[in-house]
Amino acid sequence: MLMSYISAFRKFSHLSRFVLMAVGLWGTSQVAMAGPTVDQLSDCLVKATTAADKTTVLQWTFTALAAHPDLKSFSNVTPEQKDQLDQKLAQVLQRVIVEQCSTQTKAVIQTEGIQAVGEAFQQLGQSAGQDIVKDPAVRQQLQGTLRYIDLNKLVTTFLTPDIWNKLGVVK
Repeated sequence: MLMSYISAFRKFSHLSRFVLMAVGLWGTSQVAMAGPTVDQLSDCLVKATTAADKTTVLQWTFTALAAHPDLKSFSNVTPEQKDQLDQKLAQVLQRVIVEQCSTQTKAVIQTEGIQAVGEAFQQLGQSAGQDIVKDPAVRQQLQGTLRYIDLNKLVTTFLTPDIWNKLGVVK
């Protein structure tokens, strides 16, 4: 019986880590119902960006979030660094939209409007975010939160007999 609890806990722990990472990284992004042209542009954007481009996207996103009054004290980004990141991101965006994905961008604007171009960038942000959580230091920080969560409370609240059965532990 103890082994089945441990096995279920491990599965639940993986789920908890995933949820924490998802909430931490994407809690502010909205889910959009994209059409096929947005999906095509999203795919192009992801394929057209290099690892350095994704780093620029992540750095710019970090500095943009750090401008929020509740987060400002956690960052030491200078105005010069912000300006440099604005320039780097503008170069990346212009290159991928105008040069590498212009056909897809035109199609999105024509079929779904200019605002849908922004929706296409969500997949690029997610791709960059997935890369960042692969870093051992980031994973350790995300997993560190689990030390302070009452897993017994989570288990007793959410693991109904039906869920236990889906996890492979018959209750």
